[in-house]
This record gives sequence, C-alpha cells and structure tokens, in this order.
Amino acid sequence: MKVSKRAAPVALPALTSLRFFAALAIVIHHCNGVFWPAADLGPLDAGVSFFFVLSGFILTHVYFDVNGRFASYNASHTASYYFYTARIARIWPLHLVCLFLTIIFINVPEPFDLTVLLANAVMLHAWIPFDRYFFSYNYASWSISTELFFYLMLPLLLRISTWQRCAMLLFSLAIVLALALLSAAEHLPVWDTSGNQLSSTGLLYTNPLARFAEFLSGVICGVWWVKKTGGRSSSRSVGTVVECAAMVAFVLAFRFFLRGGATLSSSAWMLDASTRSLLSEWLSHVGLTPFAAVLIVVFAGHKGLLSQALSQRGWVFLGEISFALYLVHQISLRWLQQHGAQFTLPGFGLFIVGLIVLATILHLVIEKPARAWLMRRYNRDVVHPAMRQ
Repeated sequence: MKVSKRAAPVALPALTSLRFFAALAIVIHHCNGVFWPAADLGPLDAGVSFFFVLSGFILTHVYFDVNGRFASYNASHTASYYFYTARIARIWPLHLVCLFLTIIFINVPEPFDLTVLLANAVMLHAWIPFDRYFFSYNYASWSISTELFFYLMLPLLLRISTWQRCAMLLFSLAIVLALALLSAAEHLPVWDTSGNQLSSTGLLYTNPLARFAEFLSGVICGVWWVKKTGGRSSSRSVGTVVECAAMVAFVLAFRFFLRGGATLSSSAWMLDASTRSLLSEWLSHVGLTPFAAVLIVVFAGHKGLLSQALSQRGWVFLGEISFALYLVHQISLRWLQQHGAQFTLPGFGLFIVGLIVLATILHLVIEKPARAWLMRRYNRDVVHPAMRQ
C-alpha cells in the first residue's frame, strides 16, 4: 500500500460533542418503557447509525491523504499497522472491562457457552446471526464488533477510487436486499429467545454487512471534505444559517420516520409484503444516514455559532466519554432492574447523572490509560492527537 506523510489534521471538536447527543439518544431509547410508560419516541436507536457515519468521516479526515494514499503518522511501522493498533487500543480494553462487569454484576443466562464468551471477547459476535451471540453479555457491544469490520476495511476504502467507493456502496445495499429476501423466504423470526435459530435481526440489524453502507457513506463524505471543502472559508453568519438548515433538515427527517415514513409502498420494487416489512424495519434504523452525513459535514466546517458553541470544553468532554457512556448504560440499567429499583421520570435524571459519573471514571481510569499503554507498547511514537476521535 502506498503510504504518505501528512500534516496533522485540524481538530473537529463540534463533532466530538455530537457524539454525546448520539449516545444520549440511544440511552433514552433503551430507557423507554422503564422510567416512563412506553411511548413512540421515533428512531432514537439511529444514534448507532450516526456513530457509524461519524466514524467513517472522522477516520477518513485523519488518515486520507489528498493524493489518494493512506497517510502515516508513525515512522516506525507501516500506516496500516499503526492504524490497526490505534483502533484496537481505542475500543478493546474498555470492551473487555465492560464484559467483565457484565459477568460480575449481571446474571448471565444458563447454560454457560464458552464459544459465545470467546466470540464476544474477540469482538466477532455481530457476525453470528443467533441472538445468543450478537446480543450476548453486554448487549451494546454488538456495534463494537461491527465497527471492527469497518476498521479492517478502511485502508482499502481510502486507496480505491471514488467511483469504486460508490459502486461498493450500491453493492452493500444490494446485500441488504438479498438478506431481506433470504429472511422472508425462510420465514425467519425477528427474535428467537432460544438462541438456536437464525433471526432477521441478526441478518439485517447487527450484521456488519447490513450496516456497512452507513460507514461507507461517512468515508465518501470524508474524502470529499478533505479534497474539496477543508480549506474553504465562509462568514460566521453564513455558517450559522447553513448549520441551522442542516439541523432543521435532520429534525424534519426524524419526524418523518417518527410518523412511519420508513414504510415502503405496496408496489415497492415488486416485493412481497414480508420483504417490504423487513426492508422498512431496516430503513427505520438507517434511514437518517444521509441527513446525519450532511449534519456531520456542515458541523465539521466549524463556521457557525452552533458548531462553535459545541466546541466548548464541557461539551467536548461529554463527547470524549460517550464511548464509555454507551458501553456501560445497558449494564447499569439491567443491574437496576435485577435489583428491583423503583423507576420514575425524576429517577431518569439521576440515572443519567450516575451514568456520566461512571463513564467519566471508566474513561479516565481504564480507557485512556489502557489506550496509551498499548500504543506505547506497540508503537515507538507518541499517540497522535487525532486518535482521540
């Protein structure tokens, strides 16, 4: 692979802050029906989709060289080696700690299955479309398994041409259609509580292949950003108007999906009702991807008042702990449920405060030190500041 040296990319603090709001949306989604009566709050779990798009954009911003090469920040190793060690150091230590916390504090279903534990520990469980695998132990960790596949693919995605990326995007959507047709033809259940049967959730929700289009969309936007818009300037007033417009578009799209806008018409692609239902369900999870991509690109410009407000240190810190917040929130919620906690709407506020405190501890005591140690252990150079993204 061609490797180039490049100057350090500029920081994008507003995007770091947006990670907190995406994580908070997922927390609210999982608390719906626990702290208050279940209500239709819309596709809040699209926060996962936002993370996937943002991950593709940020990593491209950090590693893509304008000459179409994979940029290196380390003189001791190849670019790919440095990238992979940096990403493993970013997600694996905290994943293992949360896996350990789940085993200690949550009643793990019997009987014990070593293969499930090992698949989870090495972050391969999202590939196995059985409920007992992809939602094993810390349920939220399926997305980390999916991210690992995205990391594996990134060096290739940054080396190929623009039209090849677009072709790959179309191919990834064709895979989704094929998985939906397979699920419909085999009459797969959405869930299988026994964990012994394939489920459509395992094929269309947690499957890395079914979610690849979201990450790839972020990569395509990131390449365009680096090549075309990174150095372009505009006034604060224009930037503020554009940011407000992007935010309004995202909110309107959210309301569209809240009102059932993801439902495909009866004539869609000449598909049977079962396949249309499955694709509509998939679309409800990923349909905000284009709007998330626009929001990310606009706020990356850091030209308006909204992005500048989100660049304040307090918001940025909340974004930095969002990974820990995301990984620990379901463990905490399940622990409270198992211990008969009284759930009220005011209690939700205390729950959020407790989560932020716990996430801060995990971030400062586990995530950052473990990451720094692994990078020192396997790389001679100091961790690049961009790796914080």
